[in-house]
Amino acid sequence: MDLKSKSVPIMRKCSIIKGEMEEKPKLLVVDDEVDIRESLVNHFSRRNFTVSAASTGEEALRLIKENKPDLVILDMKLEGNLEGKDVLRILRETDKDTKVAMVTGAVLSEQEMQDIADLGIVDFVHKPVDIHTLEVLIKKVLERSYPKAVKFEVIMSKEPGEDTSLRRLAHDLSNISSDIINKCELYTLDEEEGLNKKKSEKERLAETTDILKAVLKHKERLVDIVQKLSSLAKKET
Repeated sequence: MDLKSKSVPIMRKCSIIKGEMEEKPKLLVVDDEVDIRESLVNHFSRRNFTVSAASTGEEALRLIKENKPDLVILDMKLEGNLEGKDVLRILRETDKDTKVAMVTGAVLSEQEMQDIADLGIVDFVHKPVDIHTLEVLIKKVLERSYPKAVKFEVIMSKEPGEDTSLRRLAHDLSNISSDIINKCELYTLDEEEGLNKKKSEKERLAETTDILKAVLKHKERLVDIVQKLSSLAKKET
């Protein structure tokens, strides 16, 4: 399960004051992994949120229209015909206001992140999901949407520590490595079996170019990971 919990939560209870009434803020969790979906629903239901959940893009769009959530926690990869980006694109055709946080376990290029950001999201949430980070994001979203009308009963917990940072860096590095290594292994396997000799020069060049593109695609993120690892290493010395 990719959900990480803290022993002491930052947010104990939340409510929105509308007129003279206190209402529960509404969250919609959209994720095809049942463990993550149920964990988030249980966690925020205990903190006075009204939480609904969906595993498909079609179901998510229906629930957004019916429930008008204050925030949609939307995973990039979903069951069915619509992925997270498709849901966001369709939603923005008629609804520019619903707040959406995009959850991803993949390593996205700067262009991919920009394309999603241009559709209108409040932020990206990276897997493994850190509850502290998610609660801070929700708190900011609600305070912007309902200035002076949101009540939080809060227990401040520790900021995400180095362990969280290292886990996220390791997760991203693993995804990047898998993408590059898979392409290299396919090329090497063809070489060992003599298949490359049967290919035209154009085909061999295309495969080599594909490997280089995979490296270049992740170059900036790799540099970022190296810099962050160096920074963490300096703190230990």
